[in-house]
Amino acid sequence: MRVDRCFAFIDLCGFSAYTEEHGDEEAVSVLSMMRSVVRRAADRRGVRVMKWLGDGAMLSGAERGSIAAATLEIRHHLGGASPLDVRVGICRGPVLVFDGDDYVGSVINVAARLCDRAGPGQLLMAEHPDATVPSWAATRPFGTIEVPGLTRSLVVREVDMRRTPDVTPVMDPVCGLPIDPAVAVAPAGVEAEHLRCFCSSTCAEHWGRASARRVRVA
Repeated sequence: MRVDRCFAFIDLCGFSAYTEEHGDEEAVSVLSMMRSVVRRAADRRGVRVMKWLGDGAMLSGAERGSIAAATLEIRHHLGGASPLDVRVGICRGPVLVFDGDDYVGSVINVAARLCDRAGPGQLLMAEHPDATVPSWAATRPFGTIEVPGLTRSLVVREVDMRRTPDVTPVMDPVCGLPIDPAVAVAPAGVEAEHLRCFCSSTCAEHWGRASARRVRVA
């Protein structure tokens, strides 16, 4: 069966050198932190962790924008805690479902190659009509690259948080991301401007449910 999926490869930059300098125990601590952050972001954004790759991971997602959202969240939280930067390659397209829960297709190879090309802290995404980003993110041209095995050149864009110059972002209290106030949302039925601080209705609804539980307990 052929399906449309988006894939991402995540890699910790300089992990081998870090392990050599700081030792195995420190390296394992960094890996544990990375995996914890990846699991939380993947769960929140409806993304599947396909496999762990030593100092990285492979993700897949069906919903448009979910992979970009998850990997931006991962980069943000690792950037504040990990001694190593993360880099990401993203590609969307048709793949064959293999053996029930695995996929086969050139888009997977492209995502891995883009991860290899990305610099520290950089998210590179192959251009595709359905390779979108959430409203609180943005893309900019990166360039055209050649990928071994592909007959055509690949147009690549860099994914980043949306920023309005000279405007201070608001902090989403659920996912912890700094959100441009121009695209921040409030919980349904709430008009208070100070609660217009969520990246999405999903985070806003999560906050609303948590607030209701606190009120009942009190």
